[in-house]
Amino acid sequence: MMWVDCVRGKVRATKGSMNPSERNIVKSLIAVAWADGKLEDPESGVIEGLLCGFDASKAEEAELLEYARTPRTLEADIPLDELSEEDRELLLANAALLAGADGRQSSEEATVLEQLSRLLGFDQEHAEAVIASAQDGALNLSSRSLEPSD
Repeated sequence: MMWVDCVRGKVRATKGSMNPSERNIVKSLIAVAWADGKLEDPESGVIEGLLCGFDASKAEEAELLEYARTPRTLEADIPLDELSEEDRELLLANAALLAGADGRQSSEEATVLEQLSRLLGFDQEHAEAVIASAQDGALNLSSRSLEPSD
């Protein structure tokens, strides 16, 4: 069955479903997006992209987009007990991308990444490596998209 996502009009062959880990990462990223007290369009776009990337069903998309309408905090809304080490790294990497979603990273966003890193239990060196890797990947992706195709 073909259906069109409510997010970005992406067409999928079948309805997807997120696993609990993916759901926790998206909820956590929503808290990261709210860390400065507001959820802006570029941040919403990243969250919507993750919903597509994680193959969220229509019901999951609707639920998580509704969840994103309410202000969230790092301390109260990140389910630390349910995040594996790999989940934590993925969360921090995506948070770094989220922090740069508007094309720049403010000092407030840098502070949020530092707070998140500590909350996730990463030492500074490990956190910096995860963040740098994510940012390098984003830069590589954007530069490839600007290269002419053969």
